[in-house]
Amino acid sequence: MTHHTEPIIVDADIPDGSRTPVNVFPGGERPLVVLWPGFGVGASYYRPIAAELAARGFPSAIGELRGQGASTARAGRHASWGYFELATQDYRLVIEAAKAELGLDESHPTVLLTHSLGGQVATAFLALDDAPRLGVAGLFGVGSGSPYFRTFEGNTRVRIRVGASLFALGNRLFGHWPGAIAGIDPVGYGRQPARLMADWRHLALHNSFEHVFDGHGVADHRAALAGVEAPVLFTRFENDEMCPLASSQALAGHLPNAEVGCEELPGRLGHNRWAREPQIVADRFERFLEDNGI
Repeated sequence: MTHHTEPIIVDADIPDGSRTPVNVFPGGERPLVVLWPGFGVGASYYRPIAAELAARGFPSAIGELRGQGASTARAGRHASWGYFELATQDYRLVIEAAKAELGLDESHPTVLLTHSLGGQVATAFLALDDAPRLGVAGLFGVGSGSPYFRTFEGNTRVRIRVGASLFALGNRLFGHWPGAIAGIDPVGYGRQPARLMADWRHLALHNSFEHVFDGHGVADHRAALAGVEAPVLFTRFENDEMCPLASSQALAGHLPNAEVGCEELPGRLGHNRWAREPQIVADRFERFLEDNGI
């Protein structure tokens, strides 16, 4: 098998007219792994973990959160999207584009490997019909938790509360979050759309997905989330101040009937470094699939 250290780039065309380049790493015949970034992190940052998984026989693809990295979308007063659009459009289209490039059937087993915000959107995605149709068999999060302020302590809790207020102010003033107000960017997420920041703010203040699903034809979002039964594991490193264990547990609580766990990983790779030093995460990810027969 040829191990690809550089990705094949294919495009996913988004309904708003933007384009999302997908980083595809061919692997073997094992489940497809689709990686989703966190706020403010481009897809290219995750190439080492994707290449490592491909070398282990997992075809892998890295999605780009709309408006970040190489995505051509640009948030503005008249260009907005939220968690629901990411889940129903971007997640679906990236998986479809990766499978088409790799010659995989629509139902080929697929596992989401998510970071931070990527895991929040993936939680919503699992509750939608597209997930089983596309063969999504599990979710493995790293540093993925709810931004609910009560799960944080000290300065981080303060930054989240201040950030929630500033995001609301930015949305009112500019119709989007411009990246900073008066030079202040409390969380370093960069330019982001109004609906996305409103969804994040609602999770941060109330730990509720109601705002994500409201107005999108989902009669009961709690029932939809309760219908998820796929195995889920949210992990974190012990020195990850952006995702304490309580944050992962708060996100896991939205999936009451899933085989869901929360776990600390050995090592001190923080919130981001694991993507560049992939051994620990790749080992635990592989065991997660083996434990669940995926």
